[in-house]
Amino acid sequence: MLSHPRPLRSRLRRLVLPAFVGAALAGAALPAAAQSIAVVVNGQPILSSEVTGRVALMNLAGGGKGGSVAAARQELIDEKLKLTEAKRYNMVVSDEQVEAAFASIAQRTKLSPAQFTQAIGQRGVPARTLKDRLKAEISWAQLVRRKFASQIAAREKDVVSSVGAAGKADNRATQYTLRQVVFVLPKNASDAQVNQRRAEANAARGRFPGCAQAVQFASSLRDVAVKEPITRSTAQLGKPISDNLAKVKVGGLTSPERSEQGVEMIAICERKDIADDSMIRRQAAEELGSKQAEEQSKKYLEQLKSRAIIEVRG
Repeated sequence: MLSHPRPLRSRLRRLVLPAFVGAALAGAALPAAAQSIAVVVNGQPILSSEVTGRVALMNLAGGGKGGSVAAARQELIDEKLKLTEAKRYNMVVSDEQVEAAFASIAQRTKLSPAQFTQAIGQRGVPARTLKDRLKAEISWAQLVRRKFASQIAAREKDVVSSVGAAGKADNRATQYTLRQVVFVLPKNASDAQVNQRRAEANAARGRFPGCAQAVQFASSLRDVAVKEPITRSTAQLGKPISDNLAKVKVGGLTSPERSEQGVEMIAICERKDIADDSMIRRQAAEELGSKQAEEQSKKYLEQLKSRAIIEVRG
């Protein structure tokens, strides 16, 4: 929860998240498509129903625009090539990671995964359509970053040069000492279980005695873990988390949020101002690395396309 997302992951979120916030909450269901084969990519079929679902997804993402059959077909072809290549390097993400990404999108629409599934289904988008896209794009992002790590990594001299070009930017930052408080949940927890634990976390939040007594406090609760203190600056945490922490007084807890381990809150143990130029350095490194990653990704995919056998049937 406390790690800062990488540039490729940030771009991946932009592929999907803006599409659904608000847009998935209205509309009628579309008729199911026939299960005929639309395209064959290196011997692997893409069904016409997949194309239909992808058109609906693209329409939802574009606010009703941009969802042509040709565009959907090309996107599915690209993803088939990406996923096949990721499998070759054993870099395909797990179903659990895909479900977590799907749940994260649902959370941003203030819906449970089940409610979100129903909402997008009413717009003609099966949950599997979105999950397939997430699986392909997350796997591809990991593969590109791993395969081209040396090219993508911004060189220190380039970062220093970029920082220098930024001029005398404000290098003040806030440093936090934090502890994560986790109300543990099983892997396949139901919505009811999540809501119950969230209610328990909210109740405990008002009674939290502070970091010094956090472990003792957690021992009086059911299945609650308190992690060791960590120190992070606002540059390391990123703006969304930093903004959230700024609203909480020292000795308090952030609002409960769903995490991979359960329902989680962050305790603010200490807060102090420091001099820190790491944010400028990190931003410069991300910009350089992001540009290199995009270039490598495009070249890599074009190479795969040039070697692929693609048969469009309808």
